[in-house]
Amino acid sequence: MQNAIDITFLLLFLLFPCFQLTFQQLSSRTERAALLELRSSLGLRGKDWPIKADHCSVWNGVQCRNARVIGINISGFRRTRLGRQNPRFVVDALANLTLLQSFNASKFLLPGPIPDWLGSSLKPLQVLDLRSCSIHGPIPSSFGNLTNLTTLFLSNNKLNGSIPASFGQVIRLSVLDLARNELTGSIPLSISSLGNLSFLDLSSNRLDGSVPPLIGSLRQLQKLNLSSNNLSSSLPASLGDLGVLVDLDISFNKFSGPLPPDLKGMSRLQRMLLRSNLLGGSLPDALFSSLTQLRALAINDNRFTGAAPDVLFLTPGLRFLDISGNNFTGLLPNSSLNSNFSDGTLNVSRNMFYGGLVPVLGRFSVVDLSGNYFEGGVPSFVVMNASLESNCLRNVSRQRTLEDCSSFYAAKGLDFDDFGKPISELPPPVPEKSGKNMNNIRVIIFASLLGWVGFIVVV
Repeated sequence: MQNAIDITFLLLFLLFPCFQLTFQQLSSRTERAALLELRSSLGLRGKDWPIKADHCSVWNGVQCRNARVIGINISGFRRTRLGRQNPRFVVDALANLTLLQSFNASKFLLPGPIPDWLGSSLKPLQVLDLRSCSIHGPIPSSFGNLTNLTTLFLSNNKLNGSIPASFGQVIRLSVLDLARNELTGSIPLSISSLGNLSFLDLSSNRLDGSVPPLIGSLRQLQKLNLSSNNLSSSLPASLGDLGVLVDLDISFNKFSGPLPPDLKGMSRLQRMLLRSNLLGGSLPDALFSSLTQLRALAINDNRFTGAAPDVLFLTPGLRFLDISGNNFTGLLPNSSLNSNFSDGTLNVSRNMFYGGLVPVLGRFSVVDLSGNYFEGGVPSFVVMNASLESNCLRNVSRQRTLEDCSSFYAAKGLDFDDFGKPISELPPPVPEKSGKNMNNIRVIIFASLLGWVGFIVVV
């Protein structure tokens, strides 16, 4: 009896590879049929997916492992003439690719809504790239079932509706790009559950409300782009907890209030774009003293006041600085530190800076100083193509009027140099024209007329 059992197990052990091979062959045939169906529904060209060739070894963009399809990339593929006549989002055949980990159809037209089943049937999916596909409609809440998903690109489409709260369930997500759509509503609080997120781009939508205070829990976040929405309220201090953030863009919103001093915690920040908001108050010196790795700072077209911190002009690696369109005032830092660095861009236009032009301007190859109250001459360290109009500079065209400059400096308790004119060039005072004084005036007139010279003395 024992021998019979041993023989049975031995036979099963020997036959198992055969069963496994047969299963793989059946699965491969099923997947090939699914790919052929996908080829037909999307109108793919035979040049890319030839019918008679092996799909794993010959078809462009098809990746296999052990004869099973794990990846499809049709990015930028061209359709057949028939396929171009009626392009649609018809990818039902993907449901039969049970080991599919990556699907990239970016820049391949798929007009229509994303099918709800996609989030329920493609559980192994790790990468989904549908950028620039002309997709419209809402994002299915079933995407919350894609718990293996690490990368999701849906940007540059016509998606509408709100961002599903179910995204909070996709805890392995590292990249989430929903930019340039028509999404509305607020940023869901569940986003703060995505602790592995390193890239979040929600820009160019119609999102409103405030930034969730728990956004600081995204400790792996390196890029955050919320620009070009209708977001409002003040900036949460928890942004300072994003210690590895490199790129922050919240431009073109309605954020208000001062910059939280806590932002100094973003010590690795290289690009900080806050342009065109309602932010105000003074800039904390301690904040920008901590952001030593900044390469680009744009806070233009806000409501900031007071003096601009000297450190903004002196940070060694800062190559782009735009603080235009605010209410900054005061003198530029009178320092030549790092003045040998000369390939940066500086824009301080449309503020109320005054005083002379200083050597620190020599750090920059593109300079816009227009719309301020700078006075004096233009030194040689200022680049030739600098924008200097609407100031109080001497020997420069299109400057402010004498009255405008004089009244501004007088309000500061300072003297204005009248565009550098010396006192000897100033017009003499006009004498009083009373009748009594006119009798005491002696006028000597020299004339030359028809070759004779004479003089007349009038007393």
